[in-house]
Amino acid sequence: MGKRRVHVIVVRKPVTFAFLAATTLAMAALLWFLSGKAYAADEHPVRELLGRAFGSRRAPLSRDALLAFLMPVIANMLLFVPWGFFSFLALDRTSRSRARTYAMTLVAALVLAAAMNLWQQFLPTRVISPFDLFANGAGALGGAALGHARKGLRVTFDF
Repeated sequence: MGKRRVHVIVVRKPVTFAFLAATTLAMAALLWFLSGKAYAADEHPVRELLGRAFGSRRAPLSRDALLAFLMPVIANMLLFVPWGFFSFLALDRTSRSRARTYAMTLVAALVLAAAMNLWQQFLPTRVISPFDLFANGAGALGGAALGHARKGLRVTFDF
């Protein structure tokens, strides 16, 4: 048996920023492509949810109302996971605490999410919600947690 060698793959900061920029452009292209497709069947799917929450009817929610509520939340979270991952890796420095890096990632994600929501306001047939910001922030924090976990990961290859 020979010596085991550990190969560490180092990704430099400019490459990380390039991945972050590519992810941001892909997110913008996806939003443009999906403009108006989410609510094509019903422009106001939240009416049933609000009626159930604040009304006297206690019947089960319809599948359409449930999907109209859950799918945008899940999609908004998943949209920002890669962005949070690359943002955390780009912002992480040995001179600052990890908590500060998490906070900077969250603030940057919320600024980007607010800008994207403002942009969506001008897209045809696009419906936005303030809850999108919360879902985007949660997705970015999930991505940042993956970026933090990746910092401790070392890849070994046996040759």
